[in-house]
Amino acid sequence: MSRRKNRPSRERKVQVETPPSGWDRLSGRAQHALCLGFLVLVSLSFFSSLHFGGKSLAGSDTVNWRATANSVIEYEEATGEAALWATNVFGGMPAYMIRYVAAVPQLDTLIGFVRRVMWPSSHFIVLLAGMYLLVFFLTRNRLAGVLTAVAFGLTTYLPILLATGHNSKFVSLCFAPWLLLAFAFALRRPGVLASALFAVALAVNLRAGHFQITYYVLFVVLIWWVAEGVAAYRSGQLSRFGRVSASLVLGGVFAGLMVAQPYLAQFEYKAYTIRGSAPGGAAGGLSWDYAMGWSQGVAELLTLAVADAFGGSELYWGPKTFTGGPHYLTAIVLFLAAVAVVRRREAWVRSLGVAAVIMILFSLGSNLAILNRAMFNFFPLFSAFRVPETWLAAVALVVAVLAGAGVDSIVRDPLKAVTVRSPIAIGYLALIGGLLVLGLAGDAVLSFERPGERSIIAQQIARSNNVSESDPRVAQAAEQVMDEARTGRQEKLATDAWRSFIFLLVAGGLYLLFRNGRFGAPVLQIAVTLLVLIDLWTVDRRYFNSDRMTGSSDVVESIPEFAFDRYIKQRADASSDRFRVLSLEGAPTQTARPSYFYESLSGYHGAKLRLYQDFLENILVTPEGRLNVAALRMMNTRFVVSRSPIGASAAVFEDEQTGFSVYELSDALPRAYFVDSLAVTPLSDDVWSALNAPDFEPASVALVEETLDIPASGRDSADVPTAVVESYGPRRIAVRVNTQRKRLLVLSEVYYPAGWKATIDGDPTHIHRVNYLLRGVTVPPGDHEVLFAFEPASHRIGIWISAASTLVTYGLLLILGWIHIRRRPADVGEDTAGESPS
Repeated sequence: MSRRKNRPSRERKVQVETPPSGWDRLSGRAQHALCLGFLVLVSLSFFSSLHFGGKSLAGSDTVNWRATANSVIEYEEATGEAALWATNVFGGMPAYMIRYVAAVPQLDTLIGFVRRVMWPSSHFIVLLAGMYLLVFFLTRNRLAGVLTAVAFGLTTYLPILLATGHNSKFVSLCFAPWLLLAFAFALRRPGVLASALFAVALAVNLRAGHFQITYYVLFVVLIWWVAEGVAAYRSGQLSRFGRVSASLVLGGVFAGLMVAQPYLAQFEYKAYTIRGSAPGGAAGGLSWDYAMGWSQGVAELLTLAVADAFGGSELYWGPKTFTGGPHYLTAIVLFLAAVAVVRRREAWVRSLGVAAVIMILFSLGSNLAILNRAMFNFFPLFSAFRVPETWLAAVALVVAVLAGAGVDSIVRDPLKAVTVRSPIAIGYLALIGGLLVLGLAGDAVLSFERPGERSIIAQQIARSNNVSESDPRVAQAAEQVMDEARTGRQEKLATDAWRSFIFLLVAGGLYLLFRNGRFGAPVLQIAVTLLVLIDLWTVDRRYFNSDRMTGSSDVVESIPEFAFDRYIKQRADASSDRFRVLSLEGAPTQTARPSYFYESLSGYHGAKLRLYQDFLENILVTPEGRLNVAALRMMNTRFVVSRSPIGASAAVFEDEQTGFSVYELSDALPRAYFVDSLAVTPLSDDVWSALNAPDFEPASVALVEETLDIPASGRDSADVPTAVVESYGPRRIAVRVNTQRKRLLVLSEVYYPAGWKATIDGDPTHIHRVNYLLRGVTVPPGDHEVLFAFEPASHRIGIWISAASTLVTYGLLLILGWIHIRRRPADVGEDTAGESPS
């Protein structure tokens, strides 16, 4: 026997005997009730201003969405029929990504009913419960589940999402833990029941309406699945792993069928959008520069442990254009996650650790192009999403689960060697030391100045004072501004570094007291959970507070209405003809507010039609930088809201309060009109050039892609064709026409072949693409009714597939669930490792 084996251990091995605590004497059900009750209390307390204080959320994205969806909502409330098409934004576009209500009820429908009276707790409680049950299922430790729920639920990103109005992303994250729970269940108990549960969880997550979040969670699932496969290979259990995989595949197939509506129509739509055909992008994806916007900075990862290390939102100095706030996880949670990775050997712990690291690298986006460019070009669907920092939302989920595993590891085996030389102790001291350095000398580590910021400030100062940038006073003023900014940023870093230092130091002290037998495992876990709760809660209040809320109960009340809006609406009410408005309050792609009041050429949407994006970039504004008045007339634009004159038009209304004037294009073409001649221009660039030509007259000539059997002829007094829009809606447009010869009828509506059909007196006819982005049909001589109907087969078929698969899945789940309960009434997860001290 070697000396090493005979050498006395330096670790103090004292068997600590502690009497059972009050918590330990409670039954399992009582503990569950207390844990879940506490989480409900956390939700109600955090959102108390919304539930009990008469406040409501009206983030900028919520306001933009409400304005964008106004025509859809009005139509559905008036008719009870799904609109499917939004008439008030970007000249008209499919409503699939704006408001597309699921026609087949599923589990999320019940939660949706609660949402009407308890938003956002309706979904936040679902998130907390999902995190709690996930970690309980994996560890059998209830209090670790509570810590995990708090750690993920109150990570700053979620309240920031609510404050800014990213509701679909928030809802998707609320359902994410349940998807991981269903996956974990399938790993341990493969079979038809597991397939049904996974199908339900995946379908509900997909129906939340933010596929990007679902994609990220499925990426975690993929890594976890690979890790389990490797473990199965090493242990000789590949046949069982095959059953697991079959269960997941079956569940995934049924989940896909259950969300055929809305995803069948949305998938069809994607091919026509900037997300499906972006120039310079990966196949079927966005362009690299557009997708990599809002890449997380490498040094900015400090904000995971030090909330305002990069200035928060007001003094932000990171590489992104701006930010709503950091992805703050707390130093305690990060350390506990590291403890789990170091101390536990289970495949799921290692796989989640690997997933966290990989997703952090993905969040760097263009700042780690060597990895992300390869993923962007070759990995399925990676190029379909933008804002790489969103990966950190999935990182927060994974790290929170690992933190629960870490605290569970500590309370299960508190006397395991933790010497000064152990990895855990070294990591703890390194983290403490790093926070101490940042608190004492952060200016020696960080610059507190973004690249080029000084030059931008100098330019702004020079412009505002009408002086040259070379003026010495400009440099002096810019330096003063930068000094103030750097001082504020440094103070924020120091404050939060000390803050994290103190919280982590207290957590370490609690562990030492626990290890020395001063209190038991429940007290340690409750105390650490409260530390994390206080830490996250107070940081969250910087970004989610009464200043971000409104006293109105309806978001509509948060949409400002100006004098020029009222003038335009009065003109619309007095006119029998429809018309559109171009508002130049800001960039046309960032101005959704006008869409609430009238049909607009502008709007706000992340998946615009490619044709319309081309119109905005290449047709609406001429190569010389002037508005293309002919294109405005072609688009049935009667009014332009601008601070600058529009061509030779005189202002018909001036809004002194806003400084905007309303200009009228009296010769704007109607919503439907005939042309006398055609010009064949098959290539996009040729069409753009022709539409920008000074002599282009849309009232007399139409640009088409192919030769049509329509003779060119001038118009005389005896041949005056008429086209009158008799009824107009998102699903049907009826036009009464009369012409003495065969002509092309142009409908000033955006061309979208995936669903729009046309008939003349009930007989089908082809819709041609006219003037690059409009619709046209050839009309024979005589008096006719031309009917345009939006009846996408993808919508109809999707509903039938969803209904049938939902009925089968939920029916099967109810039957198998009843059998399972009758046969095995024991707690979920009884085949896992033995009970923890909690």
